Amino acid sequence: MSLWLAFSAHLLGSIVSNTANANQVSEFSESYSDTVKVSGQFLKGLQFTDVNFEITPHIYFPRAYLGSVCVFVSSADGRYKSQYQYTFTEHVEGVVPIEFPTKYTSELNDFSAGELGLLTSAQPDCAQLNGNYLISAWGKPNSLNAISIFVRSNARRDIATPLLKSDKQPGAAVKCQDLRSNYRVSYDKECLITDVMAEELQRVIIKRRNLRAIPDELIEFY
Repeated sequence: MSLWLAFSAHLLGSIVSNTANANQVSEFSESYSDTVKVSGQFLKGLQFTDVNFEITPHIYFPRAYLGSVCVFVSSADGRYKSQYQYTFTEHVEGVVPIEFPTKYTSELNDFSAGELGLLTSAQPDCAQLNGNYLISAWGKPNSLNAISIFVRSNARRDIATPLLKSDKQPGAAVKCQDLRSNYRVSYDKECLITDVMAEELQRVIIKRRNLRAIPDELIEFY
């Protein structure tokens, strides 16, 4: 009997240990202040719009993925920002919730989904964003065919064109509109892509029309 109890305790300990060491948050940093902080990053958010807003990031993986993702959050008013790395130790696919260990939950709940840019990328090094972008959401999305791209445009006239995997012809180009918020500091434009399934997206080209010397912005998806 004692041998069986010892074996059971060892087995249970192994299960708890493996679970604790499975998916992990690392290098989490955040700041919330009345002092506005703005980075020079052009792309601020890439997320589904048809969602019941909650402070729980959900990431969409169009195919199986194993490894680390980089998570960046920027509020439109520039007061909140955070970043961290989340590591999957087993393959995931579809819409997957992840931990977000913020201590500012009550403050972030005062924002709308469009005022809290969420940007995720499938890559091991968060110091350099090099594509492999994923589409995320604050809460579980109800549908996967309406995607907002939040950018810092500085009142320029940007045009976003989606390119699909299954068709050599680009999708319908859309004009990036002023953000529907009084707080447009960290980012000020929303490029809304509709009637395109997320699994079909290969890249989005954002053309900055009245700045001909600036190259197009290219968003490459995982």
